[in-house]
Amino acid sequence: MNFKQVIGNWIFEPVLSFIAPVVCLVCEEPLSSGAKIVCEECYCKIPRIDKSFVKKLKEEIPNPNFDDLIVRFEFDPVFQKLIHLLKYERFTSIARLFGQSLAEFIPLEFDLVTAVPLNPVRLKERGYNQSALIAEHLSEITRIPFDDTILQRIRNTQTQTKLSRAERQQNVKEAFIVTGKVKGKRILLIDDVITTGSTLNECAHVLKAAGSDRITIAAIATPVDFLQSDATDNLASALPFQI
Repeated sequence: MNFKQVIGNWIFEPVLSFIAPVVCLVCEEPLSSGAKIVCEECYCKIPRIDKSFVKKLKEEIPNPNFDDLIVRFEFDPVFQKLIHLLKYERFTSIARLFGQSLAEFIPLEFDLVTAVPLNPVRLKERGYNQSALIAEHLSEITRIPFDDTILQRIRNTQTQTKLSRAERQQNVKEAFIVTGKVKGKRILLIDDVITTGSTLNECAHVLKAAGSDRITIAAIATPVDFLQSDATDNLASALPFQI
């Protein structure tokens, strides 16, 4: 019996927990700690990001419109499996794990936390914005107010996966508008994964233009195999993943 046969879709977890052992979503071994997402061993395997790399990544983002950058993990195979399950297999409880992980590194100095809006077509297909779920769980832990209405994506941008750095910047240009009161606010802006930072930086741009006082962008993970200055013209060939 394979993993999906044992656990089924995460949406049915409350029923399955009575008839099947709860297993780790990564290694598929039974969980002994009472956790319902991933075992401690697999969680600890996800490499924590080096602060020096985050500093270099921040310096590599052209014309930054944000004030600070926070990243929690390296994008490795364990994280890749978890983010895939969250985004495409409806294992939304993973968002709580990511929210808890990021909350450990968030200073309590923000007026509100929000997330990068999902492509409206993709939001309709998926039924939820994984970054907003992460931000909401972080809000519950930190007590920083959560508001996912202040930003709106007004263009159905194409997926960034196969675009070059320049194409990514152009793809998200003027794709977002501010729809809430942000003047004078210190805002924490969250996305699931950061690569070139084009999307987060464009969101920060419109927030700053609307009067936001300070913007910190945060992501759960980033690939560490390249920096923008080292990447090829086609980022898809440089990245160690495709989700």
